[in-house]
Amino acid sequence: MENAKLKINLKALYNNARFLLEETGGGVIATVKNNGYNFGLDRVVNVFYNAGIRSFATTSIKEAIQIRELYENVCVIMLNPCNNFDTLRKYKISSSIANLDWIKKHKDDMQGISWHLEWAGFMRRSGCKTESEFMETLEFAKKNNISIDGIWTHFSWADEFDENNTYEKEKENWLAIQKKACNKYNFKYIHAQNSASFCRDGKLPEHSHVRVGIILYGCPGYEGWDYKGKIQHALELSAEVISVNKMLEGESIGYCSSFIANENTCDKEDNISYVAVINLGYGDGLLRKRAVGHEVEINSKRYPLVSLMMSHTVALVDKNINVGDKVYFYKDTIPVFEFTYKGVGANSEQISALNFNSLDVEYID
Repeated sequence: MENAKLKINLKALYNNARFLLEETGGGVIATVKNNGYNFGLDRVVNVFYNAGIRSFATTSIKEAIQIRELYENVCVIMLNPCNNFDTLRKYKISSSIANLDWIKKHKDDMQGISWHLEWAGFMRRSGCKTESEFMETLEFAKKNNISIDGIWTHFSWADEFDENNTYEKEKENWLAIQKKACNKYNFKYIHAQNSASFCRDGKLPEHSHVRVGIILYGCPGYEGWDYKGKIQHALELSAEVISVNKMLEGESIGYCSSFIANENTCDKEDNISYVAVINLGYGDGLLRKRAVGHEVEINSKRYPLVSLMMSHTVALVDKNINVGDKVYFYKDTIPVFEFTYKGVGANSEQISALNFNSLDVEYID
């Protein structure tokens, strides 16, 4: 029996980066936070660098240092405000200004560092919340010789098509503040767009970069975007059938009889329910919402999962399934984003949960 396996296709990541670079004229900031979306920070930074990306964003000073130690000639951006000023200077890391109060408090320590000013927008994690605060922060920085090389925001509604057109409103607000700022100041970096915004609008006019994450890792920015011929799904999660149980009506399997065979699950010819026990469970990082009520692929056919355990899942199958058959939870024909659209969880949520310690991890160059 083979262990459950996670394959990561680095060539797909490379091709995704090349597509984005070509579509944006080279204006890509790769978001590589949380260990490169759990793909491995060093691996993805190397792949994206070889594809031609020269700007990287994270929320962790530890990861920012790691990126800088990989490459001297790239822009490294801390999206979270950081007051570890000596480290920022030492490793030439750009960082975000939280708001006007923050820059006033730290103005004497901010010299010699490249800063990016954030517009809070509808996300409101940090950043200036009003136009007057944004412009006053820029003026304050100029008077105090604080170098603001970039301005940015995050479109929190870009992957939604609600009846109020909220994305269009937050985009309109940003474009107004961006235009006013650019009429008075010059910026090397102007970046607002996540994957969903890029998929909807392409790179916005007067913007230097798109700042994308999940599309680099093989998932469309929103449901309905035609990704074929543009980006490639980049991971494969598989396991094996370790036993096939023949269950009579009323017999059960799993904790607390989580699945009970009944007349609707039985084969019509022999009145037996066939269930396959698979050697992958929530301990391997499979989300509970992904497991029960959704499908896996075995021998190019879909079968529903009916029970979940720490190291096992159970699928309702037919008499054609045998011990040793390979079971796919994710691959190009059963992609991560299919289950995002079904409400399992965000693409990044499903990917970041995967357990690199229990799974056999293989990188395909």
